[in-house]
Amino acid sequence: MPGPDRRLFRLIHLDTLPTLLKRGGLHAPNVTPADGLPYRTIHNANVQASRSARGIPCGPGGMIHDYIPFYFGPLSVMLLNLHTGRVAGYTEGQAPLVYLVSSIARVTAAGRPWVFSDGHGLAALTSWYDDEADLDQVDWELVGERYWADKPEDNDRKRRKQAEFLVWQHLPWQAVDAIVVLNDEMRARVQSILAAHPMLAATVKVAVRRNWFY
Repeated sequence: MPGPDRRLFRLIHLDTLPTLLKRGGLHAPNVTPADGLPYRTIHNANVQASRSARGIPCGPGGMIHDYIPFYFGPLSVMLLNLHTGRVAGYTEGQAPLVYLVSSIARVTAAGRPWVFSDGHGLAALTSWYDDEADLDQVDWELVGERYWADKPEDNDRKRRKQAEFLVWQHLPWQAVDAIVVLNDEMRARVQSILAAHPMLAATVKVAVRRNWFY
């Protein structure tokens, strides 16, 4: 069964990285500091409106927007939609998108409460959990797959691909141990941003993983 070292993946726009470093971590939408720092959104506005009203039935409770969402694998449905121009207002493709990588163990070590789902957070069939003993409810083969379309013999694949791990309210930067990018140009740009924050940069690796992108 998957253990607490299971990796977690959050997708952000490169332009948002300086803000996260200045804040010293990540914040959920409902507790974002009112500091005026820019945040480059890459999300579908209609989906976000629905998530703001969806309650979490376990753990600390609250709404989805009280949490920072991660996926259990790369190559998310969200990334494909951004890559193919299916998110209104976003036209830059996948090149400026970067992964922040953490793990269940790092989140727990940071003392942050969490919950997870076995599928898309808005789907009626999705169940929520707050115990590591229930991690076997996640479809571990599917969450890392490049091809996840529904099939006649299994029309629930897309929902299960989008299983989420949600961190309550905020997560310190020290829980992020890697940043993964599409190419060498993006790696250089990330390293340039990190250079302005040497104390935080010392704890994170920057790597190119072309196979984590479409």
